[in-house]
Amino acid sequence: MKTTPGLFITGFSCLRGFLLVWVVSSATLAWSETNQEEGQEWTVTGEEGAALPEMVVEATNEVRQKIEKSSFDLELDAASIDSFFTKMDEIALGVSPVSGLQPHLNNLEELISDQPPHLWIPEMASTPVARFYPSDPEGHKVKNWNLAVTDFRGSPFKTYQGKGNPPKDLVWDGQGDNGEMLRVGYPYSYVFSLTDKGTNSYNHAGVSFRIPALDYHRDGDRYLEMAGGELFTREESVLSEAGQKWLTRSADEIRRHPYSPVRVVVTAETMALAEKRAAEVAAYLAESMILPLEQVATEAVDRPDLRAEMDGSVAVVIEHVEK
Repeated sequence: MKTTPGLFITGFSCLRGFLLVWVVSSATLAWSETNQEEGQEWTVTGEEGAALPEMVVEATNEVRQKIEKSSFDLELDAASIDSFFTKMDEIALGVSPVSGLQPHLNNLEELISDQPPHLWIPEMASTPVARFYPSDPEGHKVKNWNLAVTDFRGSPFKTYQGKGNPPKDLVWDGQGDNGEMLRVGYPYSYVFSLTDKGTNSYNHAGVSFRIPALDYHRDGDRYLEMAGGELFTREESVLSEAGQKWLTRSADEIRRHPYSPVRVVVTAETMALAEKRAAEVAAYLAESMILPLEQVATEAVDRPDLRAEMDGSVAVVIEHVEK
């Protein structure tokens, strides 16, 4: 590009996306020139102060975003809506991300109820209640051995004994030597004793344990038995929040036996307290099951010899149930 004295060039340049603008000015120009460079064109004339560039800006800055949408169509008709387990239920529950719930949610017919189970509520203990592993850590030559499960008084409740080395494990179903079931909520322990061939005796005391709620069968009935302290505040007949959860769990189990009568047996230190608690439990179950209150029979038992802190028990009996 030719310049003459007095010509000055100012401006700012643009590379890779920045705008390029040149301003050319001269006091006296006697010639014209056209320059093309990188898409820019300007004309300089000899007229004083008339040097203005003609800009041709070409820019391609295009952003494209491709979005694909999928559809999930469910065809509904009156027959499927009115059915017990619809095709929509099968599709929706079949893709449940909670794999632990699928065996229950996909087989609602087995529950005899349209209400999913409350799997977040703790389950009751079931039989066998405990498994013991008697052993002699010192390796004596055992002549005979004895394992006694003791009750809250420290008295033997269930006794196992034998000659020679003890078995690797002993299973306890919760029953005592007299056939009585353990008392829920009460502490139990055990003592393992052995005598070697030199008539030396060795005793090993176990740790204390308690069963807050127990699910067991007896005489063709199913018992869901809970400690009174798990359902009520001491000497009160209003259900606690924890007690409502235990009875909700009981309602889930009752639904598995739709044709079995239900009976509530409450044991307390006084007959008045036992009756009030029995009525409270029956009302809660009837409301949960959407049943007439008359269909839940109640039985109150007073037992003055109860330890006060254990506060009795509540048994929900599902009658005529096979194992």
